[in-house]
Amino acid sequence: MTLNIDSTALEAAFSYDYSERPSFYVEEYFDAAQAASRTYSQLKSDHIVPGTGGISSTGLVFAVNGTTASGFNKANDFSFNANDLTATAEGAIGLGGAIRYRIDKSFSIHPDTGEEISNRALNGYMTLEYDASRAGSTGYSGWVLYNHYDYRADIFDLVNVSTILTDNSLALTGDLALSSAFFHMGGTTGSIVGDFSFQTTVVPVPAAVWLFASGLAGLFVNQRKQKALAV
Repeated sequence: MTLNIDSTALEAAFSYDYSERPSFYVEEYFDAAQAASRTYSQLKSDHIVPGTGGISSTGLVFAVNGTTASGFNKANDFSFNANDLTATAEGAIGLGGAIRYRIDKSFSIHPDTGEEISNRALNGYMTLEYDASRAGSTGYSGWVLYNHYDYRADIFDLVNVSTILTDNSLALTGDLALSSAFFHMGGTTGSIVGDFSFQTTVVPVPAAVWLFASGLAGLFVNQRKQKALAV
């Protein structure tokens, strides 16, 4: 899964008034191997790029995990029937890698709730899941990215999504909208802050292997396949 976060849109989405506007940006990105080689606490403090300034926040790749995963990573148990993907989707797609954000402002207590706030936030051990109850007329697709670092929280709703399913490939593309996990840091829920693409190979259930991302096999939705599939 590739995330392209628009740094200008991300900062603009964090306009909550803490007496002055915080500057919210991507401070660090760890690919799957870099994240897996670090402890829980190191992900919150280590730097791949020196310094605490913003880094490039486009082309951030999160590898699809296997049916078993080590450490805090979440394994894949996602399956669906290709004849009706959204009605039959079950489980979650585990993603390797992590992204860390920073608010370039010192504060410790939320002015409304009294909650203690750090000036860094980290999304890691993520899963991509489908929740039909979150699909709506405003472009919300029901696809959601969840963070599992520290606690489970919805971080991005995937909106304006295009789905392409062929004989052996599932692809999703669309926009990233802030979810409720960022609200306590001043984020405006629903703000579009970038886009994404996701591609993976699908195999018949009960396959024992996980096939990693592949190119599209075609540009049409296959309505003929009746058997259940797993990513």
